[in-house]
Amino acid sequence: MWADVETDQDFLNFRVMAGLAGQMIRDTGGKPLSIGISGGWGVGKSSMVKLIASDLREKNPDKLVFLTFNAWLYQGHDDAKAALMEEIGRALMERAKEDTTLLARAKDLVSRINVFRWTRFGAELGATYATGVPVTPLIKGAELIYEHLTDGEISTDDVDEVKKFAKDNKDEAKGFFKPKKKPETPPEMIHALRDHFQKLLTDLDVTLVVFVDDLDRCLPPTVIGTLEAMRLFLFMDRTAFVIAADDKMIKEAVRIHFKEARLDDDLVVSYFDKLIQVPLRVPPLGVNEVRAYLMLLFIENSSLEDDAKAEVRRAVNARLAQSWKGVAVNAEFVTGSIADCPTTLKAECALADRLAKQMATSRRIAGNPRLIKRFLNTLSIRRKLAAIQEIPMDDAVLAKILLFERCATPAAFDFLVQSVTRTVSGKPENLMSVERTVRGGGDLPGDGSDPWSSDKAFVTEWLRLDPPLADVDLRGVLHVGRESLPLISADDRVSKEAQDALAEIASLRMRGTADLKERFVRLVPDERTFVMDKLLERAASESAWGTPEILWGLALVADGDVDQAKRLVVFLSNLQSSALQPPVVLRIRETAWGEEVLAEWKERSDLPETMRKIMARKPKAVA
Repeated sequence: MWADVETDQDFLNFRVMAGLAGQMIRDTGGKPLSIGISGGWGVGKSSMVKLIASDLREKNPDKLVFLTFNAWLYQGHDDAKAALMEEIGRALMERAKEDTTLLARAKDLVSRINVFRWTRFGAELGATYATGVPVTPLIKGAELIYEHLTDGEISTDDVDEVKKFAKDNKDEAKGFFKPKKKPETPPEMIHALRDHFQKLLTDLDVTLVVFVDDLDRCLPPTVIGTLEAMRLFLFMDRTAFVIAADDKMIKEAVRIHFKEARLDDDLVVSYFDKLIQVPLRVPPLGVNEVRAYLMLLFIENSSLEDDAKAEVRRAVNARLAQSWKGVAVNAEFVTGSIADCPTTLKAECALADRLAKQMATSRRIAGNPRLIKRFLNTLSIRRKLAAIQEIPMDDAVLAKILLFERCATPAAFDFLVQSVTRTVSGKPENLMSVERTVRGGGDLPGDGSDPWSSDKAFVTEWLRLDPPLADVDLRGVLHVGRESLPLISADDRVSKEAQDALAEIASLRMRGTADLKERFVRLVPDERTFVMDKLLERAASESAWGTPEILWGLALVADGDVDQAKRLVVFLSNLQSSALQPPVVLRIRETAWGEEVLAEWKERSDLPETMRKIMARKPKAVA
């Protein structure tokens, strides 16, 4: 399996652009710089950021302080603006820890940042203005004591803890009754904070490099909050910000946030351009790059030694750098770069050779690295399912059918499925006839009204792709892929309404509409069970339960039918602890059936610590 996470391994010769960004930061001579790494979902922005960080750490680590900030992780749990400021303070305090004087200055900076962090506590902030006492430890301690004393059980330990807290904070508490000579106004506080920050960087003789990632995953308030915090430190000497985000998503967040002002396109662009001095876009992948990426992914999962893998990556990247000359990365070149290349790896590279063109040009994959990984993960799962069930399977046939499923229109794929399920042999006659025609050099038959000829360009290229399928029993391939939806065989005797509802529910990428839920509820009980059956079949193939898209459909069905909710509770309660990730808690916590699932997870001894912490947090009250 291939993990859907960023990497500092260069599979696509991105290190050239990463090196360029790193050089720009080094060449500033301490002048401020902001770089925007833009691109759509899954194109490799996070990996590009990691490569830039790797380049900087390799070439000039002593003069730089690094901070990676992921605003998405704080969404719903913390104020992203305050969190970014606090992380900056902590990074500088860590750098200053060897020098007593500089450490004191760093602590002073953190103290000033803490005042901003607690601005939402109006009374406490007013007390800070008046007294000069940083209230953060008092607030945190008082909140903890309050929780202990209001949980319904007051123990001896609780009383002792209150006494200890009062004793430890006696001196700070006195400050509340001794006002400062001259309280600072908010503008004065901001000015002083920036002065302290700038002087500390100068005394440390470092440049702060902040990498901001996943900003385009956040809701508009989090996006704007993070941008506003960045503005506080942006364009100050000895600072560099590298921001990875889809610029279209960020501009839309700006438009939503300032909806009352009704910003036109020029003003939205101006707001964004003021934050980003140097825009860099992750380059799209062509056929050559997709072919190289597929092969390197297969190599990464192979049994080769790490040194051998690194050598192949270097050779492929060097070849990609020459692609402007028309030099191609193909299976012959890659396998020729590996001494005693294993037979299985040769077969996988040959498969990558065949798949690359359609994975690069299909509008449903379009050379997107994340979608390519998902394709290969699905392929891997289906291989294993076939082996477990002892279904004879040709990997090339499996990959070709999966490609059709992913890239053809749903109607075209459904047409193929129905053609197979209606035959006894699993060899549909209509596939045999059109394949023979197209592979013989003719045009795809049809007048454009049937599902295949309406997607003529893709289907024609797919039919020409090896291996031919005219004499292959496709029942086994479709059986191991039955989690893919919509997939309704001749044995599924349900209404057209149920089939349509299933197709829409399975394709949800966000919360379903009230209309869709109402259509589902109107189905008869057996058809509602059928829909949940199909969703659970697909859900069974998910390896990570953080924010899987299938959960939207499962939640809609569970919300609409108590019996189906019970089935979903059983399914989620039986997931492996290692597969659970914190975002799933936020997704199900507010549902009528979610608490039962969370209660079961809390009892587990092998639950990841991150899951245990997020489940221990109380949901934020809705204003």
